[in-house]
Amino acid sequence: MRKKFLLMVSCLLLALAGCTGIKDIQNQSYITALGLDYSNGEFIVFTQSLNFSNIAKQEGGSGLLQSAPILIGQSKGKSIQAAISKLEQNAALPLYYGHVNTILLSKNVLEKELPLVIEFIGQNPFLRYNCWLYGTNSDIKEVLLGEGFFNYPSYYTLLHRPEPLIRNNFIMPIEKYNRFISKYYQAVGAYIIPSIDIKKGEFLDDKKPINIVTLTGGYAISQQKYKGWVSKQDIVGLKWFSKEATDIPLSLFKERVSVTLKNPKGTIKVLQGRNPSYQLNVKANAVVVYNEENMSVNKIEEELSQQIKNQIEKTLNKSDELKADLLNISEKPYRYQNKTWDKNTINDFKKDLIKDIRVKVIIKETINYKR
Repeated sequence: MRKKFLLMVSCLLLALAGCTGIKDIQNQSYITALGLDYSNGEFIVFTQSLNFSNIAKQEGGSGLLQSAPILIGQSKGKSIQAAISKLEQNAALPLYYGHVNTILLSKNVLEKELPLVIEFIGQNPFLRYNCWLYGTNSDIKEVLLGEGFFNYPSYYTLLHRPEPLIRNNFIMPIEKYNRFISKYYQAVGAYIIPSIDIKKGEFLDDKKPINIVTLTGGYAISQQKYKGWVSKQDIVGLKWFSKEATDIPLSLFKERVSVTLKNPKGTIKVLQGRNPSYQLNVKANAVVVYNEENMSVNKIEEELSQQIKNQIEKTLNKSDELKADLLNISEKPYRYQNKTWDKNTINDFKKDLIKDIRVKVIIKETINYKR
């Protein structure tokens, strides 16, 4: 009996000893976003930490809160790890990176030091590949301090939750880091890292301007090289070939007509020849939501088709300027017809290789308003 009692006590002591290394949740600083800049031969690391109690209260439906605090850390070093180590040495609480949800890179990093960033992320066991990835040409600290509506934490802004923007007003794909890294080493096409900035004064909270994180365009990366920045207007043709674009609003005739295009489908037909050439096809259904002068359905459909074609051509012109296939048109022959043409031939993409752009829009519904 005594032996059994001693055995039970020993097991309990071992269990208690095993818990001594566990850190209390409140005794750690949880990093939610990591920002990286590069200047004068040094990396500058920024960390964003949020108060998770505020987030829990919002998701628990306890109503509006006071402005949620954001903790920003900043440190410099010859390497990213050296800068992080300095930050950790000066922190009041241990820094935990397992909750990093967003990685924000400066234009300098994207232009000059992207391979080192990729290496660092790949070697860090706490940084997950399902983080959102952004770039910026603004002050990283200012972007990380971006505010949400109604005192909501930064966790509910574009920086951490871009899905509502993608779903309700698609401009360009906003994707996770794993999607970027899968395209980074691809021999054809391009990947566009979304660029964000702070917009001031467009929204007011009791007469006080709110600093909102907003999408401005993107940084084109092709064949492991930085190609340049593109504005939202440069890549207006991108949405017609994205599966994520479900509702696209457009204004016509000097904003006298407004429509929403539903689930557009863009396809690429590869034409045979010495070099690959292409026919682009876009089909979409539309809903007229505003028609000031009761213009005919046929006239609106024709204008819509022409506008979509113009948008695609605008992005193709930017592709030629940057020498990067922004629409990833060359990806199709590279994947499915690489025995017909070699990689270099497929990769020599120019706008002139687009032989035809066909657009078919059908208006399925017209919303009439009471007057």
